[in-house]
Amino acid sequence: MARKISFDKEYILKNSISDVAGLVKDISSEISDYLDEANLNLFAAALYEVAINAIEHGNLGISYEAKKEWIEKNIYHEKLSELLKTEKAKNTFVEIKLNIENDCITLIVEDKGQGFKPNMEMEKIKKESFTRNSGRGMMMMKSYFDEIKYNKTGNAITLIKNIK
Repeated sequence: MARKISFDKEYILKNSISDVAGLVKDISSEISDYLDEANLNLFAAALYEVAINAIEHGNLGISYEAKKEWIEKNIYHEKLSELLKTEKAKNTFVEIKLNIENDCITLIVEDKGQGFKPNMEMEKIKKESFTRNSGRGMMMMKSYFDEIKYNKTGNAITLIKNIK
C-alpha cells in the first residue's frame, strides 16, 4: 500500500517577474523533503519557466513572434515593462496549486489568458529545435515531469512528478 502524503497549498502570483524567483523558492522548500538536490533544481527551473510563461504569454498575451522580434531589436525588457503597467496586468494573476500525495507531486499553474494549443506549439518547437528564442520551457517540462496535461482552453497546465 502506497504511503499517503497529503499537503495542499495555493499560491497567487501577481504579474511581477521579480516575484517569480521567490515563489519558486517557497514551493521548492515545500517539496525539498521529497526530491534530491539535483531533482529539486530541475523542478525549480521548470517551475520558473512555467510561471514566467504564464505571465508573459498568458496574462500579458505576448506572442512568440512579438517576443522574438523584441529580443532581436533589444527592446524586450522595455516592452515587458510597459505591459506590466497596464490595467490588464494589474487585474490578472497566476494561480498555482501544489499537492503532494500518493508518491507524486502535482502542480497546477493557471493564468487568466486566452490559452494556446500545446500540440501545435510542440510541433513548431520540434521543427525549429533549440534555435528558437523561446519555447524551450515546454521541452524542459516534457523532459523532467512524468506527466503533463493542459486544460481544454490551454491556459492551465498540470505537472506531475513521481517521487517514489
